[in-house]
Amino acid sequence: MLRALKFGKPKNPGFGLSANFYLSVLSSRPVMPSLVEIVNPNGEGGAVSGLGAPLASASDKEALTKPLERGAYALATKDRKTVIKMLVLSKEEASFDPEPFARSDLAMEVSSELLARVRATWTLAQLTFESHDPMVYPALDFLLEVAKRLADQTDGVVADPICRRYLLPEEVIRVPRMDPRVDSREHLTINFRARPDGQHVYTLGMQKFGLPELEILGLGIEDAVRAARFLLTLAQTVLLGDLIRSGDRFGAPSMPFEARHGGFDNALWEGLSVYELLPPTAITSSEALIAWDVEAQRLGPSF
Repeated sequence: MLRALKFGKPKNPGFGLSANFYLSVLSSRPVMPSLVEIVNPNGEGGAVSGLGAPLASASDKEALTKPLERGAYALATKDRKTVIKMLVLSKEEASFDPEPFARSDLAMEVSSELLARVRATWTLAQLTFESHDPMVYPALDFLLEVAKRLADQTDGVVADPICRRYLLPEEVIRVPRMDPRVDSREHLTINFRARPDGQHVYTLGMQKFGLPELEILGLGIEDAVRAARFLLTLAQTVLLGDLIRSGDRFGAPSMPFEARHGGFDNALWEGLSVYELLPPTAITSSEALIAWDVEAQRLGPSF
């Protein structure tokens, strides 16, 4: 008799991290902390538990306790499965001008404290992945912890270019998380645009994982909050490993959305992969969202 093959559990959640995924920390202090104040093996003094070293060939152990200077540094988890490159630059060298942001509509949505910190930027530290844990979640935690710690130590803010947002240190990691492994709110934003056919609601951030962004078109203004909750809930499901394929259905069983290839607004998406969520025939997106909301409240809390 033939024996059934037994397959082990996946070694990862089904996705990795894009090479375009990075965060920047904008420091408003003229003098940076030392590397050991950001990361050290035992997490002493509130630092992140991990390993760190300058990438300059002539560096020595004393460099670990001196204030960070212009240059590149390597930060790694203690198991060395995740390695982050930290590039420290002056704002002039990075060509960073805070005023366009300060004069934009986005600045109206942030606190006066955050805006003051952005305007006071002296130095930028860009954090990029050189390698990452195959399970992804530990790598994400390490990145967020390092960014938060560096911003804490420099009266700085964390810039997330893909999501087009700035965060104070206490906003970087959600407490509590929707799931201990990952919280979609830490890695993506929900955005709104007015179009002739109604509101366009979409994610920014799924591309960090090489995954399609999500969008719903033709909504009313009154649907915005409900649509945001739906997209965050769906994104959370995806980031826990339940990946979307074209034709998959989501929402209330009686009125499910169907995922189809979207992203036809080239000015917005610039060739990125996108899934548009379409309601059933003769049903509006608003009606499908209301049906989902009723079902979601019956099942329990969401975002």
